[in-house]
Amino acid sequence: MAITPPENIVGISIRDTTLRMSEAIRSGGEWKIMSLSQGTVSMPWRTAAMKEKNMARRFADDINRLHEKNGSKAKMAVFSLDAGMVFIKKIPIDPNLNGNRLREHVNWEVEQFAISPADEYVIAYEHQQPAKGLGFANAIVVFVRKNITEFLKNVFLDTHLELKAIDVDIFAAHRVLAFGQNLDQNTRTATVDVRKENIQFSILEGADFFLSQEIDYPVEEGELLLREEDHLARIISKELRRIILDNKLGKGVEDFSSVQVYGDGLSPAVVEALRTMHNTRIDLANPFRRLKINGQIADPEIQSHPEAFVVSVGAAIKGI
Repeated sequence: MAITPPENIVGISIRDTTLRMSEAIRSGGEWKIMSLSQGTVSMPWRTAAMKEKNMARRFADDINRLHEKNGSKAKMAVFSLDAGMVFIKKIPIDPNLNGNRLREHVNWEVEQFAISPADEYVIAYEHQQPAKGLGFANAIVVFVRKNITEFLKNVFLDTHLELKAIDVDIFAAHRVLAFGQNLDQNTRTATVDVRKENIQFSILEGADFFLSQEIDYPVEEGELLLREEDHLARIISKELRRIILDNKLGKGVEDFSSVQVYGDGLSPAVVEALRTMHNTRIDLANPFRRLKINGQIADPEIQSHPEAFVVSVGAAIKGI
C-alpha cells in the first residue's frame, strides 16, 4: 500500500502592508519549519481595500511574487485573518448540547448580537468542556462577514496556492505558543499583540481560550508609543491588571503564569520594562521554541525578530 507523503503548508498573514509566509511540514509526528519570508502588499489589508477594483488580483500577485521568490514547494495555504475583521464570542451552553441542536443554538446566539442577519456571516464554533465544578460548558463562536471570506477565496483563485483553511490571528498565536510550552489547566497565560493602531490582549486558561479584547492607542500616538518603550510598557501593565481585576482572576499581573508579547516592530526594551515592573514570567514570544527549523533559514532580520512570525507560523501548524 502506497504511503501518501506529507505535504508542505504555508501559513500566511498580512499586517497592514507586511506580508509574511511560514512554510511547515509535519513528518513523523513533528513539525518542521522549511522556510520563512516577508514582503509587502500593494495596499493595507483592510476591509476598505476589498471594495477596490482588481484588488483581489493585486493581492494574489503579491502573494505569488513572494511565494516564487522563496522557492517554496508548498501548494496549500492557511490564511490568518486579523481579529479586527471577525467577531469572537464565548457563550455558556448546556454541556449536553451537540450536533444540530448545538448548531441551532449557536446560530440563535449570533442572531442576538450580530448587526446583520446570521445568514450574512460564516459561523464557526468550538465546544469547550465544562470546567471542574461548573454545570455549564462554553462554545467559542467566531463569525465573519461572507463578503470577506469570498474576497479571500477570490484572491487565492489567482495564486499558485490552494486555500485549505481560514484562521484568526489570535487563535494562530495561541496554537503556536501553547505548542511551545507545557500548559495545563492550572496555568493562565496572557498574550499581548502590539500593533500600530492598538494592542490586542487575550487570555488562555490552560490551552483553552478565555477572552480577548483590544484597546486603541490615544489618537495619533500609535507610532510614538512604539518608540516610547516605558510608556508602552505601563499601558500594557495597566490593562493586564484591569483584565485580572474585572474578571476576578486574581489581584495583579503576577497571577498570570506567563505573559507572551509579540507584534510588528516590537522593541525588546518593552519586555525588559515589563519585567522590571512584575515578578512573573514575561517573554518576547518565540514561535520556534519547540519547532525544528531548516538550517538554510539565515535572514538576519527574521532571526532577530522571531516574534513577528508568531501568527504565520501558528497558521502553518493549524493542521488540515
